[in-house]
Amino acid sequence: MAVYTFRARNLEGKVWKDSIEADSIEALEYTLGEKGYFVVSAKEKKESFSLFRFGERVTKRDLAVFCRQLSVIINAGVTIIEAVDIVSKQIAKRSFAQALSAVWEDVQKGKLLSQAMAGFPQVFPEFLRNMVRVGEASGTLDTIMMQMADYYENEDRINRKVKTAMTYPAILGVLTVGVVILLMVVVLPMFSSILTEMGGNMPGITIALMAVSDFLRSNILVILLFLVLLIMALAAYGKTETGRFRFDTLRLKLPVVRTLTVKVITSRFARSMAILLRSGLNIINAMSIMSTLIGNRNVEERFMESLDDIRQGRGIAYSLERVGIFPPLLIHMVTVGERTGELDEMLLRTSGFFDDEVEAAITKMTTLIEPIMIIILAVIIAIILLSIFLPMLEIMNAVS
Repeated sequence: MAVYTFRARNLEGKVWKDSIEADSIEALEYTLGEKGYFVVSAKEKKESFSLFRFGERVTKRDLAVFCRQLSVIINAGVTIIEAVDIVSKQIAKRSFAQALSAVWEDVQKGKLLSQAMAGFPQVFPEFLRNMVRVGEASGTLDTIMMQMADYYENEDRINRKVKTAMTYPAILGVLTVGVVILLMVVVLPMFSSILTEMGGNMPGITIALMAVSDFLRSNILVILLFLVLLIMALAAYGKTETGRFRFDTLRLKLPVVRTLTVKVITSRFARSMAILLRSGLNIINAMSIMSTLIGNRNVEERFMESLDDIRQGRGIAYSLERVGIFPPLLIHMVTVGERTGELDEMLLRTSGFFDDEVEAAITKMTTLIEPIMIIILAVIIAIILLSIFLPMLEIMNAVS
């Protein structure tokens, strides 16, 4: 049922303004008519589907559960309309449930499921909508949805592993900054006053750190405000096309991050391409859809160039090699797949291998980051302590 905002009037001229749930405008008119009112104006109230409300973001895990439930229900012989209605009542997240309810209404009115989903691009990704369209055309929607469930579960698993791996370094980084600020703003000034009273010559390192400490104490609020604004500005810039392209390019240049980024892209490409080819799409259409799934703007631009090569009749392996990002193993497996006519099977096997490679890369990155941050913290603390104890030693030597 939809929510309608209306303005109604009875025969006595009394006006009634309100919102009410109804199946349609006709149903709303009938309901109000029974109460002695006739509709002057009415319109459907559109719900806001914001992905940024706390706790309301539709995640890949949510999509995986949705796809698997829909596949099972359709495979049991239930119609699309009934299947969407059943699934919408099982969804806990309000924004997702509301979107599915609206999709159900559109399907009831005669729209295809893919067409109804297109009205909510912030909830249903383009890849999912394209695959639903393929499933509807081929009559294999239940199979396609099961494949999409596997796909989103794998994406969710990789994302969670990356976030889990980065949690400890992030916490360590925050602690490092906190300890440094505490030492510079609280501890160092205490010793500074003591050393000044005792007299003696201050080493250059102590003078420099005291100057930094005085600056931090005088401008700590301004510095914190600047950092918050800087983070917000970078986040906003990262959402623009230019900003995202530059940040994605940077990920391909940083030594440790590059290895993980390449393996994640390779795994995603192999799995997604295998699903597209297995659904019956030709290579051109599959590659066109694939160009939006890479997840890196820099690589996506190179990928579009490889698509032009394929349109001109060149081999897939040759075109992918020109992208300059995919590992030799993937190129070799694509070559074998082209020769044997089992490209989808080869890509699926390759995706499994690179899934393991992604896990290994995450472990390696975490192993490298942790000691590096600990060493940086130790060096900073050592410098601060050195600036405190050096003048104290000089004063003690002078006294003795």
